[in-house]
Amino acid sequence: MISTFFVSLALASTAHAQPQPMPMETPAEMIALITEGYAAEAAGIAAFDCAMEDVDCLADELIERFRVDQWVRVQLRSMELCGEFAGTHSQQCRMQIMGTAAFEGDVPNLARLKEIMAVHGWPSPPLFANEAQRGAWYIAQHGQYIDETGMTQWDADFAERILPDVMAAVEAEELTAWAYGAMYDRIQLTRGGQQRFGTQVRCSEGRADFSNTVDYDRIDEFRAEIGMDAFSQEAYDAYCS
Repeated sequence: MISTFFVSLALASTAHAQPQPMPMETPAEMIALITEGYAAEAAGIAAFDCAMEDVDCLADELIERFRVDQWVRVQLRSMELCGEFAGTHSQQCRMQIMGTAAFEGDVPNLARLKEIMAVHGWPSPPLFANEAQRGAWYIAQHGQYIDETGMTQWDADFAERILPDVMAAVEAEELTAWAYGAMYDRIQLTRGGQQRFGTQVRCSEGRADFSNTVDYDRIDEFRAEIGMDAFSQEAYDAYCS
């Protein structure tokens, strides 16, 4: 399913021109670039002033937040920002930029999703457009909160609470089985466990390392149980190369 994920990222960016590649010398300069670009992309979110009873407006807002969420991730995968670095340095560069993105977008996105859910519950059809549900899943999967030390953390408790809603959407063919598998795996790893479906990539020396799985040899079996596509080590290795 990894190829489908990459395609979805690319499609999310087609309506907005991407910045042209430019020579960058330090991660600090790259962080400044992504921060400025992110602010420009996110300007449209500020235009939303949705009343909580205006579901169509809220759905459009979630879709816009999803688009902006994808913008920075497309930039990282385009190799325009960290392409001058290799191996561990490239991964560190990407992690620094993703940390900036978390503070700029992932924190307020999650907070807003929680506000909407406090009134309407999980945003799914028929009340919400399915694209809004898809956006809500990405917001939850990437969403961060600021802990008592001032650090950003992924909200595994929130993800676990909505996991049954995600499975219901999978069973209704509104979300892909990959959405359930990826959220389940991230919850397990965040809590010090092992992933089951092989969706969370840890790069090591240019290859994808899945030593943190329950049973590497049974990943395809586990995936088949929920309707996921077959696992491909080669595809994940390509991501890490």
